[in-house]
Amino acid sequence: MFQYRYPQFQKKRILRAEMLEDLRDYPKDFLQLSFEGFGNGIVTGCEVTWENDCLTVQKGILYYNGHLYFLKEPYQLECRPKDRVRYLKVQFLTEVVEVGQVSGTTRIVLEETEVDRACEMELCRFRLQQGARLRDRYEGFEDYSTRYDTIDRIDTPYAVFRGTTLAPSIFMQFAREMFQKGMTDMYDVSFAFQILANEGKIGLECIKEYLLARTKKQCSMENREVYESLLHILKQQRKETASIQRESASQKNILLL
Repeated sequence: MFQYRYPQFQKKRILRAEMLEDLRDYPKDFLQLSFEGFGNGIVTGCEVTWENDCLTVQKGILYYNGHLYFLKEPYQLECRPKDRVRYLKVQFLTEVVEVGQVSGTTRIVLEETEVDRACEMELCRFRLQQGARLRDRYEGFEDYSTRYDTIDRIDTPYAVFRGTTLAPSIFMQFAREMFQKGMTDMYDVSFAFQILANEGKIGLECIKEYLLARTKKQCSMENREVYESLLHILKQQRKETASIQRESASQKNILLL
């Protein structure tokens, strides 16, 4: 049956072990049930910035193999230009069982080797050239895939029900540009409104059905392929908008004649 139980602390009453267990288990059980069925990825935060040869990972939460990992303070590490692709990633260490507690810890490292999904999670990748600055701001949707001197978070997994997906900020940029260019397709309008309504946190089923409807092809739902499919749709929308504008201008010229 459904139920709830909260301990009541009162003067001159004995503090029972069950009362402390309730305090311990309630938030833990709530979080576990809230994220049950989610894929491994970022839950919130963990933005990456660069300044003065130093990378900073902002505060955030990761979900990995049924556990939430908290980064409560920004983490910094040295990052000088090397003109090679490097990966900023989290390495998940073996769970430690001690008297009175069980703990899961990680390491944040910057390496040239690709991410091992069996025990690591990618925060970003980039290729920083000598004399350049590493950008964390983007001029548009296509700019997210710039190869040099730009933080690439396309392959960074974000936790959603039944898997992982792109960063909410990438979806938000897609929706903004679709609205700017003007939309006539009902799938585009519906999907863009879904993105805005959910602040970029879109379920896999919604993404899959939208891409199938617009591209007529099945998508593997890997982050990079989803991004490329959205970019293709955006470019196609630009062409259609430009074509409509040319036809409209041509019709006006005919009327003037």
